[in-house]
Amino acid sequence: MIKAVIIDDDMTTVQGLTRSVRWERFGIRVVGTAMNGKEGLEQIEAHQPDLILTDIFMPVLNGIDMLKALREAGNTAEVIILSGYEDFKYAQSAVKLRVHDYMSKPATLDEIERVLKDVADHISKRDSEEKEEKELRELLAYNLPTTRRQLLKGLLEPGFCQTGFYRKVSDYLKLDFSGHYVTVVLIEFFINRERQTYRPNDLSLFAYAVQNIVDELAGHRDGVHVADLQRNLLSVVVAVPSCASQERARRQGIQVAQELLDHVRDCLKLQVWAAVGSVAQDVRDIPRSYAAAVDLLARRERMSDKQLLLKEDVRELAKPVSRRPIESYQAVVDAMMLGQEELVEARIVELTCALREGDAPSIGDLREFAIDIVGIVTLALHEHGLQIEYFRADFTMYKELELIYGIADFAGWLRDLVFPICRAMDERSSQKHRKTIDFIKRYVLQHYAEDVTLDVIAEKVYLTRNYLSQIFKQETGENYNSYLTRVRMEKAKELLLTGNYKVFEIAQIVGYKNNAYFSQLFKKHTGYYPSELNK
Repeated sequence: MIKAVIIDDDMTTVQGLTRSVRWERFGIRVVGTAMNGKEGLEQIEAHQPDLILTDIFMPVLNGIDMLKALREAGNTAEVIILSGYEDFKYAQSAVKLRVHDYMSKPATLDEIERVLKDVADHISKRDSEEKEEKELRELLAYNLPTTRRQLLKGLLEPGFCQTGFYRKVSDYLKLDFSGHYVTVVLIEFFINRERQTYRPNDLSLFAYAVQNIVDELAGHRDGVHVADLQRNLLSVVVAVPSCASQERARRQGIQVAQELLDHVRDCLKLQVWAAVGSVAQDVRDIPRSYAAAVDLLARRERMSDKQLLLKEDVRELAKPVSRRPIESYQAVVDAMMLGQEELVEARIVELTCALREGDAPSIGDLREFAIDIVGIVTLALHEHGLQIEYFRADFTMYKELELIYGIADFAGWLRDLVFPICRAMDERSSQKHRKTIDFIKRYVLQHYAEDVTLDVIAEKVYLTRNYLSQIFKQETGENYNSYLTRVRMEKAKELLLTGNYKVFEIAQIVGYKNNAYFSQLFKKHTGYYPSELNK
């Protein structure tokens, strides 16, 4: 309910307004009245109204001076001036004091109610926008860690920098790499063979230790960021302003790689390699730098005497070496952590098909892949304070490897590993994403007539479109576009049943410019055409 205060030294005007105007029709309640500006300030202080109706010329303190005092104190209430004087000077003052409307006495009841309806609509819209903005700020703070990870990891993916998410979030987080040379450095590490005891969880602990080393380095050096952390592979983005030379950017990348390599090897006593990708002259070329670094790591076994791998080290190697499918089984684990069984199954099928292409992997290769996957799963669970043993009390890595003798065995083993975890993460994630999904639903109900694509929503909540699509389907059981269409069709049906609108008017009201397309969607949703219901 909108609260209003009336201030006028004419008691007849005050009584006439309070008794004759249909306030409840506009959602307004008069909470106080006053006879001059001084009393008005007291009433406003006591009731904190959303709307003030005031005269200008009053004893003790006039309306203009009263409004000046209110605005200087930070009061933002909407104001309607109802005055018997049409003076340009006062009209100018009213504009400066952000007055919503200036009416001359005597005003008819219809004129007053017309202005009240307009101001009530304005207040409702303003309050809705303020509430929405507050909720968006809360969602941003809530999603900020995820948003930052998505931004930095997304830089490694082709086309990511052209998305609306990148443009908006990079500006907000001040992580815009435009105008920089960027080099991707990969750090790959393993536990030394001489260690007598080894558990899958050990490597994830070392992974966080490695990340801490990078974070410490980044704290002392501008332009160094962790882009991605997998089982035993850390991706680091090194950015140098493009006012420097490209050669300097390359030297910077090599220097960071060498420092990281030395620290990880000396402090953690791990086997470690560092690969330096090509220098990206544009943010769109960062994925090429990443791919070049991955290719270097794929060839490291043929350069056993080197730990710092550069492009000049492989020029003499005859044939390229195939990469381990790190991206593919990382995708499996990502889907698992989202709790989406259908997506997990699709990713496993994609991985299996990729393994069957070309030369079939050996049993040793498949078992090495299994070790990689267990490491990535362990690392992902560690972020949530969980361990594989929580889901599989009898889990032993060596016994797991004994089950794998071919691609079919590998796929079956992988399903047995990830599906129980996937179901558990589905249950855990429901509460985490509830605030975001509730906001999306409310936003659609309020803005269904607008172009509310998933890209628009994703930019508002500072999450990537794909991630938002996944959690929306996970939480609601339907995809976003289906939900939007259903809301629009249900609203269209309500409007049709009133009999007050033509079909083409309803199509525009619910967000469709093409009447034929609207009719087809309505038929698909309800079973009959709009014209059949509108008779």
